[in-house]
Amino acid sequence: MRVLVTGAGGFVGKHLVHELISHGDEVYAASYSKHDELSSLLDAEHIIVGDLTDYSYTESLVQTAQPEIIYHLAALSVVHTDTDTAKHSLTNNLALQYNLLEAIRQHSPRVRLVAICSGNVYGKVREDELPISELTPIRPLNAYSVSKLSQETLALQYYYAHDLDVVILRPFNHTGAGQTENFVIPAFAKQFAAIQAGQQEPVIKVGNLDTARDFTDVGDMVRAYVLAGEKCESGEIYNIGSDQASKIGEILSLMSEVSRVEVRVEEDKSRVRGVDVPVLMADSNKFRDITGWEPRVPFKITLTTVLEYWKGK
Repeated sequence: MRVLVTGAGGFVGKHLVHELISHGDEVYAASYSKHDELSSLLDAEHIIVGDLTDYSYTESLVQTAQPEIIYHLAALSVVHTDTDTAKHSLTNNLALQYNLLEAIRQHSPRVRLVAICSGNVYGKVREDELPISELTPIRPLNAYSVSKLSQETLALQYYYAHDLDVVILRPFNHTGAGQTENFVIPAFAKQFAAIQAGQQEPVIKVGNLDTARDFTDVGDMVRAYVLAGEKCESGEIYNIGSDQASKIGEILSLMSEVSRVEVRVEEDKSRVRGVDVPVLMADSNKFRDITGWEPRVPFKITLTTVLEYWKGK
């Protein structure tokens, strides 16, 4: 198929491009800037660099790619609570969503849009609401979550008002090679790699070790995205996750095990979020039932892959 991936230069985007190429699809990659890894996967004509908050670029992108499916990953995705980042998340993520939907309506109204949103939208989930289904109440806790919920709402508006073919995905935490140290598992892996290399004392700086999150390997996650493009129903919302939750402290112990490094743990207040939810765990049965998807990569293998990536940095 002829496919467009927005946010293709990001962590997940590059993995998704690779997955689609392995399926034999003709892939166009939209990226905010040039990336050597994308250039190694696609020829120059299939990499379209620009800013989706610019409508002229977005319109040209859709006209050039003429896709049958769009996997829309582009967004500012780091969860911070400082004012500047919060404002940028809100304005940037909503503007690019509007531009893409409007360009589709004008120039490619029969394309399928797989809108990659976030399990973060659930926010303040109570213990008696676990695991989190698509019917769980939405109580966002930060500007990023609000921006992703706004993206969802806008996509649904175009589905209802303009009959666009829209599928909305709410992936929970996922990780793998290439994810930045702004996220907890690569942050651990970078420190363990430095300790192994003798570049850091055997001390790990941590935030809250008691929170628990639902982690999926990025390879399993992008495989889920492709299945969503093939099998999910238009106008529907789907959770994607491992349906299991691991405490951050347990992940730290597993990383110590796979690295064969014993460490001392120290709290770093800069890594502790002011507002956080104790447990986020998906119920992805709706998605699994329609696609047959199941995670394949054991969590320990994922941690090993992330550690090896940082050892090579």
